[in-house]
Amino acid sequence: MDDSIEADNSLARVIAETTELAGGLAHELRNPLSTILINLKLLAEDLQDLDVDPEQTRRRALLRVDTLQGEAERLQILCDDFLNLTGPCRVQREPTDLNAILARLVIFLEPLARQNDIRLEQRDPDVKVICQVDERRLSQAVLNLLINAQQAMPDGGLLRLSARRDGLGAIIEVSDSGAGITPENREQVLRPFFSTKVGGTGLGLSITRRIVEAHDGALTFESTVGRGTTFTIRIPCHGGDSRDAEGEL
Repeated sequence: MDDSIEADNSLARVIAETTELAGGLAHELRNPLSTILINLKLLAEDLQDLDVDPEQTRRRALLRVDTLQGEAERLQILCDDFLNLTGPCRVQREPTDLNAILARLVIFLEPLARQNDIRLEQRDPDVKVICQVDERRLSQAVLNLLINAQQAMPDGGLLRLSARRDGLGAIIEVSDSGAGITPENREQVLRPFFSTKVGGTGLGLSITRRIVEAHDGALTFESTVGRGTTFTIRIPCHGGDSRDAEGEL
């Protein structure tokens, strides 16, 4: 009887999560699709006026095409992020220096950070923190956090990141000096499709959490309004063999 109740509860959770994802995706698709349809209609009208004022019609048509291209790219990003969230999350664990991952991400993001008046600091970059992880997947997870942190500091600030051992596991921290997360948004931050940023898909943090959980880890955060936010990844480092694992949604 208990097993039956537990199975029913598990099925109900899966249905609820699937319904939420489907509803969120439909909502995110609606706006760009509406924009595309409107601009296609306007573009067709412009082409009908081509003989009246060719130069002005050409300029309007080019603006329509730019809008269509932008919305199509937005849909592509949304679909890619959605597939990353819902598709199989297999991780191939290999001994990897977590600080080396962070150092490469710092080099990658430094030009954009400098352009936006953001100072990047990595704590103890030369200290090796070896852990069994999927380097590509974990890099993606941390990159999502770094991008999120940069977007939280539109007027510049300080972005700190670090990796260290913690018992049998490791901790990666990404801290920003941005506006922080308001109390009313804290329950929603890690949920799919939630975003306070214009043009954001709201899937980056959900993808990060899924990658971390596929490593048997956990993603948490602390935030103070007006002072910034710190995201923390905790992953186990034991288990010396490389193995395939598939994270569940």
